[in-house]
Amino acid sequence: MKKLILITLAVIISLPILAQNTANLFEQLTDKYADQDGFSATMITSDMFDLYLKKRNIEEESPVFEALKNLDKILVVSQSNFTGKIAGISTDDAKKENTTNLLHKTILDHYKNGGFTLLKTEKRMGEDVKVYLLKIHDKIQTMALITASSMTTNLVELKGDIDLKTVSELGKALNLRGLENLYKIDNSSSAMYGVASAGIGANSRERIEEMVARQQEMVERQSALTDEQRVKIEEQAEQMAQKQLQMAEKYREMAEKYQREPIFLNYPGDTNTVYYLDGKKVKAKEIKELDSEKIESVEVNKAEKEGGKTTVRVKTK
Repeated sequence: MKKLILITLAVIISLPILAQNTANLFEQLTDKYADQDGFSATMITSDMFDLYLKKRNIEEESPVFEALKNLDKILVVSQSNFTGKIAGISTDDAKKENTTNLLHKTILDHYKNGGFTLLKTEKRMGEDVKVYLLKIHDKIQTMALITASSMTTNLVELKGDIDLKTVSELGKALNLRGLENLYKIDNSSSAMYGVASAGIGANSRERIEEMVARQQEMVERQSALTDEQRVKIEEQAEQMAQKQLQMAEKYREMAEKYQREPIFLNYPGDTNTVYYLDGKKVKAKEIKELDSEKIESVEVNKAEKEGGKTTVRVKTK
């Protein structure tokens, strides 16, 4: 009986300390990095979960509902590093990269020195993934997922009664930047669409480099414009290039998640891919709306000649 009382007291005392640790990390990171371009941090407490559940129409029988009800807090931190020398604008890449690396180190040190256990560490396709757990009497009370690549650093921390089997579903329930990374805790997802490729994302990079080169050329032709007009054009070009880099990062994440090269990723103005569904030529929209369970096979034939078109043939069951 005395042992039971001691254990109960230990749990009661430890919970406020855990909550305080999360709050301290949130304050530490926001105080230090809030002014950095591309930084974002969000902390959601349990009293806000009901709003998300109602907004997303999550049923009570859903495992997502149960997983969310058992949580006390969710902390999401993200630092984007989508910069580069484009459109005649020179950005301080070294400084931005150093900030991202420093944030990554700060986050890792917090969990390494905070009594957490490293559950998973993985390096794949240029991205470092680490999962830390904090257990109290064999129950997971805190879980932290940290991902870092050359373009982004992300942290997702869950606090409460955590079931590792259902946490990956939370990203679908909560429309919160960063939660989409939860699938990396147990990355066993199979490909829904795609074709195996040794050079995942290479085609995407080539397109982006070509687009940036065209923007640079366009700006150079504007030498006759006023300084104000040139600055405006350069700002627009920079924004467009950053969006294209974000597309490339999303492309890489999709390739990692499904272990295949995504083939239905649209590019503005892309008319170089032709789709066939059961032998009939269709628009890309019809392919995207297909139920993956009904797909029997996907055949991709890339254009052999310059100016040719890539064909994607989908056969249903």
